[in-house]
Amino acid sequence: MKEIGSELWSDESLNDKNNGSFQDQINFGDDKKLLFSGRTAIDYVLEDISKPIIKVYMPSYCCASMLQPFIDRKIEIEYYDVISDREGLKYKINYDTDIDVFFANSYFGYEITAMDSIITEFKSRNIIVIEDITHRLLSKNNFCEKADYFVASLRKWFPIPSGGLAIKLEGYFKDIKLLSPSAKIVDNKIAAMSKKAEYIRGLELNKHFSIHEKTNFLSLFSEFNKSLQLDYKNIKIDDVSADILSKVDIFNIQKRRRENSKYIHDTLNTSTIINFLITEPDFNRDCPLFVPIMVRADKREEVQQHFITNNIFCPVHWPIPNINSLDNITVKIYNEELSLICDQRYDHDDVKRTVNTLGEFIDTL
Repeated sequence: MKEIGSELWSDESLNDKNNGSFQDQINFGDDKKLLFSGRTAIDYVLEDISKPIIKVYMPSYCCASMLQPFIDRKIEIEYYDVISDREGLKYKINYDTDIDVFFANSYFGYEITAMDSIITEFKSRNIIVIEDITHRLLSKNNFCEKADYFVASLRKWFPIPSGGLAIKLEGYFKDIKLLSPSAKIVDNKIAAMSKKAEYIRGLELNKHFSIHEKTNFLSLFSEFNKSLQLDYKNIKIDDVSADILSKVDIFNIQKRRRENSKYIHDTLNTSTIINFLITEPDFNRDCPLFVPIMVRADKREEVQQHFITNNIFCPVHWPIPNINSLDNITVKIYNEELSLICDQRYDHDDVKRTVNTLGEFIDTL
């Protein structure tokens, strides 16, 4: 049975930069740097800011890796609440808080979650704004022109060994020497992606694999992910990843993701325990990273296990970070969110199988 989800593997099937290039997609800002990871990009931006940074205002719903550059620099973190209601995600902002940097975010590639109006308000108060555009990177409107800096993790979208992006809207970054990434770490990631590609092709041909063969490439992926936590500062993207980015066909990636996401939104029957997190998609502009659903907390693990039994691996975004004071509604998002797969690796039959598998679970209730 074909595997759906989990780590991206080596795949050149959607490479054709003549149909819409990566550079066309990031055609804003005076200076751009391709770096090792999203975490590297955040730290690189912080290094560029001249004024002292005492406190940053961050979203309460986020990946813990986004926090680490601030923690490592001993910058105080204050959180604004991200809450969910029937209309999707909303933000509880204290505009009077005393901060040096406002860190903006949007979620899953849906324009309705963008924070452009909030960014504009903070800029009117002369606050430095960093916008994480990871999730909106391939959407029609993929940045707010009022922000000062933009950061993104590129590995979430493309089959590349490493990849982060830092953009300065006006002016140029400080002349900071960038190091090459560890050849061993990059080679391990390339090996993991190649082994997984072989595994996926084998499954499609009904080839039998031992548990050891899958464990082998999963261990390599895990080793790479752990390495990101140990050494991430001032490291540039690896050459293989830069080359892949120069060839990716953005148009076809966007087209496939929009078609897959629209099918899920159009056909998934919600229930008392399963609903969409984002209820108003607009696929003329949105390009989803995942399709997030909310599964009642006491059933989410069962849903995940049902998917795994059917060789579908849907991630949770994210584990609750070590934050002392979280709004109960934000905790609800962490405890209930589950991300359905919609990316360019998969076609109509694959997303139909995903929807049908979830429907099977709902029918058992």
